[in-house]
Parts: sequence; C-alpha cells; structure tokens
Amino acid sequence: MTQDLISKTTRNEFRELLTASTLHEIEMSFDAGGLVPRPDYHATVNGQRRGLVEAYYANIDFTSAPDVKKVLAVYEEVIENMKQAAERQPNQNHAATINALLRRMERDGFGYENGRFRSDTLNASVVDAPSLVLLSEHSMQEHIEKAKQKIASGDSSGAIVNAYTLVEEFLKQLLRKTGTSFNESEGDIRVLYKLATGPLNLAPKGESLENHLKTILEGLQRLISGLFEVANKASDRHARRYNPAPHHAKLAVNAAFTLCEFLLESYGYQQKREERQAS
Repeated sequence: MTQDLISKTTRNEFRELLTASTLHEIEMSFDAGGLVPRPDYHATVNGQRRGLVEAYYANIDFTSAPDVKKVLAVYEEVIENMKQAAERQPNQNHAATINALLRRMERDGFGYENGRFRSDTLNASVVDAPSLVLLSEHSMQEHIEKAKQKIASGDSSGAIVNAYTLVEEFLKQLLRKTGTSFNESEGDIRVLYKLATGPLNLAPKGESLENHLKTILEGLQRLISGLFEVANKASDRHARRYNPAPHHAKLAVNAAFTLCEFLLESYGYQQKREERQAS
C-alpha cells in the first residue's frame, strides 16, 4: 500500500488551524494551490469550516507527488498568513503555533526554507521509474535508482548520465534477446535504437503502419537523438557545455523511463505474436 506523503495527523492540524478562518479565507487558501472541493462530499466531521477543508482534502490524492505539491502551496499560504498575524499581534501565541506546524511537517519529511516546503523524497517521487521485468540485471536497476536519487539531490547532470546509460544498456539487452548482431562497445544510442527497430517492427517507414503511428515513431527517433545530445552537452558523460536545469533533467529521466517501458511492451507484443503464428 502506498504511503501518504503528508500524514493524516499533519493534515488534521492544518485543518484545525483553518477553522479559525472564515469560509472565504479557507477557499482563498486552497485557491493558492489551485485546488477545488469535491462537490458531492458529505462531511463526517463537525462544523462547516472543518467540513469545507475535508471536502478539499477529499479531492486530493496524498500519495501523489503532483497533488501534494499543490497542498504544499496551500500550507505555505497558511504559514505566511500566520507570520503576518504574529507581526500584527505579537502578544498572541502565533509563533508557537507556526513552530508546531513546522515540526509536524519536518516529521513528515518536509523542510521549510524561505517560505517554501522542500522534500527530497517528494522530488524523487515525481520521476516515474518503470517496473520492467527485462531490467532484472543489477546494473540497469542501479541506474534507475541512481537517476532517482540524483534528481532528488539536485545532481541534474549525473541524473542525465544514468538515464542515458540505462537506455544504452536496455537497448543492448533487447538486441541480445532478439538475436540481433551489434557491436558490444557501441555507445551511441541512436545506432542501437535503429538496430532495435527492425525486430520490434518500429521503423517509421513500415508499410503496414498507420500514418499517425509513423508520426509517433518518428518522434521516438527524435527523442533518442535528443537524449544523445543532452547527454553529450549537459551531463558528465563528456565535457559539459552547460548546466541543465532540474526540470530538464526530470524530463530526460522520465523520457528514458517511458522509452524503455514502451520498448519492453513492444518486445512482449512481438514475442506473443510469434507464438501465435507458430501455434
């Protein structure tokens, strides 16, 4: 079972704090995260304000990194409002309340700096690692984990290197499994991918393919070329020409994972097709 990224206890503490606000102020806080309440939600808690907060919570998947990032924007708004209240009313207990909320968030794995909540675990979870049977080899699984870890730690160049090496090793494994001859020392994924398109029937010029599929397959060729270029220019694979932004590294890593997933499914499809023809 996937664990919530923000615990229910923490959510309840923020909910109780929000009950001191008006309904409009609660709506404004959740607007900061672009969130809307579930329209058909029937509250199981007492109070209109608690019910409204729970209606917003009911529309959020707390195991989803993108959803939780929206909630963090709401909580950042709440903390900022509390700070402003502390400045206006220094005799009140606002500072203690803020510290209690930040300690609770820290226990959930979130640091707070310059008005923003940060989490290495959250950043890593944005990257969707594939569950690939073909990647049972330790080296390829290691590249998946390292790419995720480097995204989380902010090592964008290193993450791109692992993404590239994953694709390279995956393509070589596909070529071995399909009995396709290739140079074991070949490190250009463009060459390896071109060889793999034959046994997988993924060549864009295939006569049996629909035009829209040809367009997608041409896009995959460009994706391969893009990974090759970014790995050469923005990673530690060669002399780096520029430092990639974190979201560019995530794009490269997710593209590599998605490509491997698609190629694996194509391989499985061709295997079943051959089995049906042989029977």
